[in-house]
Amino acid sequence: MVAVMLVVGGGGYGCWNYKQNLPAPLWVPLQINPERTDEERAQVAGELKAKLDSPAILIQISKDLDLTHKWNLPSNEAAASEISKRLFVRVGEADTPMGKVPSLNVGVDGKVKEAKVTGEIAMRLMKETMKLIGIKPPQPE
Repeated sequence: MVAVMLVVGGGGYGCWNYKQNLPAPLWVPLQINPERTDEERAQVAGELKAKLDSPAILIQISKDLDLTHKWNLPSNEAAASEISKRLFVRVGEADTPMGKVPSLNVGVDGKVKEAKVTGEIAMRLMKETMKLIGIKPPQPE
């Protein structure tokens, strides 16, 4: 009986641990002009990624979110480097009340167990994106 419980418990833990380490990218969609061609959308995505990948922006995000503590890294520069590896800007589609529209998906690759932190980073990246393109972020009520 004890052996069966150990096997079932170990299998359950193994399954849970496996699921916690599955990839779980998180992003925030930013609608773009549907009249742009695919090439123009890809070019805008590349330019935006290059601007967001700036060490100054990524270090500030690391400081604001205390990523050195959350990821157990020695410095904000190391955290910025990690964000840079995970950062993506992809052309995609966003669901709206009017149907699907083209979008730029600004986000971060991560794992299921890191979903809270990667979600915070994605939202912070969207704030930086709004600054870069000249949109005022919504003010909290």
